[in-house]
Amino acid sequence: MQGSSALFTRYVGLDLAVFSAAGQDMLTFLQSQLTQDVARLQKDEAALAGYCTAQGRLLANMVLAPTATENFVLGLIKTDVLPAFLKRLKMFVLRSKVSLEVTEQTVSGIAVATDDLDRAEQALGHALPRTVWASVAADDGVWVAAPSAEPALTRFWWIADATQTDALTKRLGDELTTLNDQTTWHVMDLQAGLPWIEASTQDLFIPQTVNLDLIEGVSFTKGCYPGQEVVARAHYRGTVKRRMQLAVFDKTDTTDTTDTTVKPGDDIFCPSEGPNPCGRVISMAHDHERTWLLYEAPLKHTQALVAAPLEASLHAGATDGPALTPWALPYSVMPAPTA
Repeated sequence: MQGSSALFTRYVGLDLAVFSAAGQDMLTFLQSQLTQDVARLQKDEAALAGYCTAQGRLLANMVLAPTATENFVLGLIKTDVLPAFLKRLKMFVLRSKVSLEVTEQTVSGIAVATDDLDRAEQALGHALPRTVWASVAADDGVWVAAPSAEPALTRFWWIADATQTDALTKRLGDELTTLNDQTTWHVMDLQAGLPWIEASTQDLFIPQTVNLDLIEGVSFTKGCYPGQEVVARAHYRGTVKRRMQLAVFDKTDTTDTTDTTVKPGDDIFCPSEGPNPCGRVISMAHDHERTWLLYEAPLKHTQALVAAPLEASLHAGATDGPALTPWALPYSVMPAPTA
């Protein structure tokens, strides 16, 4: 999905903001607030994490990345949830030595053909993180390996300030193509099964419903955080009956009488079971031909849709809204078989 034959394709205009967490008590504080064991940040690993209410429902999810500065990490989060997230988090700082701030850095999406990673490292003059959630803090910024549904394509988030951005883009020259195309990058997130909680979907889903536990976004051994009891209970009692799945529908697949505009937070319906909704849209993006969406629904609906799509069709937004065509995620959402 790269835009040219250049070695690097850079996607700008992403709907992601950057914040910083710093201070002597930063790791301890984040450990007490997020679903992830942030100790991995000390091992030069990034951390996918969620932030929950006391009822275990997600208010945000984010990617945290270590920097070359001690006790200083950067976070990527949906732009529209950042102000409320920081305001709420600061309420719990109390006497901890922690500073939480919005930064002037920006995040770009970088795509490189996997076969060209050695060349890419030579062009940059430093190593790139080669496994998902690994990170590298370099002179030109912080690089985090993002999940990808295409083995032939390796994706990164590149966090840099204006000076770093200008210097690297000039140095790479024709080896770098920049596209103002957040949609294509978002579609790649959806295809990789990576959800983003935004303002319209806050306080709707527990981490397991959006598969955070399947993509290294939840630790069940780290200790307490807001909502931890609810999240742990669903895990250990095996009560996770709803999961996120990927689907598409054609842009023209709407009713004759309704101009259906589906958006995150809208309901999913299974008309064969009646008029009540059975799930919700989590995240979505449109490419040139179709709409991609991550949605949550009971596992029985996912199984039925794959087995008999005509009999068990799911519709977005309304009972007569666009019919969903299932699309495989790069990981399984089905529970492991019991012995």
